[in-house]
Amino acid sequence: MAPRAKQTQAARNRESSPELGSPTAKTPVNKKTGRPIRRTAGQKKDRDGYVDSVVIEEEDDPIDVPSEDEDGRVVKPQRSKKRKRSPSPTPPPMEPIIYEESANESSDDEAPTKFRRSVAEEPITLQFNIPLGFHGPLVVKLDRSLLTGADAPPVLMHPLQVGQKADSPPPAPRKSGTTIADLPAELRNKIYRALFVTDSKLDFNDPSNFCRSAQFLYCSRLIHSEGCSVLYGENTFHFDRNKATRRPFYGQLKEIGYKDVRLFLKTIGPENLAYLRDIEFTFDDASPGATPDLSHEGRRYINDEHLKDCLRIFRGAKLRKISLDFQGRRSLQKTDTKFLSYLEQIKVDQVIAKEWKKWSYMSKINASVFTELKDVMVRRKKLYVEKV
Repeated sequence: MAPRAKQTQAARNRESSPELGSPTAKTPVNKKTGRPIRRTAGQKKDRDGYVDSVVIEEEDDPIDVPSEDEDGRVVKPQRSKKRKRSPSPTPPPMEPIIYEESANESSDDEAPTKFRRSVAEEPITLQFNIPLGFHGPLVVKLDRSLLTGADAPPVLMHPLQVGQKADSPPPAPRKSGTTIADLPAELRNKIYRALFVTDSKLDFNDPSNFCRSAQFLYCSRLIHSEGCSVLYGENTFHFDRNKATRRPFYGQLKEIGYKDVRLFLKTIGPENLAYLRDIEFTFDDASPGATPDLSHEGRRYINDEHLKDCLRIFRGAKLRKISLDFQGRRSLQKTDTKFLSYLEQIKVDQVIAKEWKKWSYMSKINASVFTELKDVMVRRKKLYVEKV
């Protein structure tokens, strides 16, 4: 009880002492927030022409009547400092996704073009009833307008040349000056070799040197005809199975295999295919992880249809040397007659059994089978002169 008596006595001394001041001179405190109330609260006037953006955004809000606190001071209603965002407009409806879009069918009401004839009309039928005993000549006169349309425009049936337009003006005469065509053939060959020939082989399974461009071939027909013979004839191409997987936008991942090799041979065409001289071919089976839908026999390279198509294309090539590398789970035997028949149709001057680059053992082919295959593939009369 003693401490409380001391506090009461101190409070009385404070009230009676003029030096300590009156307790009513203390700073007023808001009871709700506990913060001191400024003496000039609510008395500041805004400048002329000042417009509060918060007031503009909240014009639609109901107006609150200002209230008074316990001391009789006017307290403005508190407004939310967070700006209200207007709702985003709804996006337009998306078009339906067509995964397998079919080609547009040609309609009969389309205007005929230079390569497209108009819709064929019904044929005209002529029937002659010749009585018995008639030996005289039979003369039939027909109006030409019945056979050929009088108002139909003439139809151009021969195709245009590459790069030629239908109504293109004649080419302008070449300006006088020295061009690459005026250089000697020896200098042009040096230019082609510097651009297209590489010391390393062009490996489709590891295309590290595919950055070399062949755009120079588009300069003229002369450069194209001469440059292609150097590009395809003086480089060594290595074809191997690509065990990577890919898919076109959707669907199941599938192994690339020999698809890129087949696409390359079909893209260059038979003319450039005849320029190929030295190639290396590795025959390998598909990996089980990339082809889970195939059986062990279906993964063998002898059953790969893309590889068979590549070998059929090589029948039109004029190869000088081919290096064959037979890999896979099983050795190539004489009983694999269908695959051996595709190989024996390829004619070359020299056939080499190459060792596998990953392991130090020979190709997986029976020695007697390779000897017979080599005898069949090698030409009796050499097509190329051996380099000394």
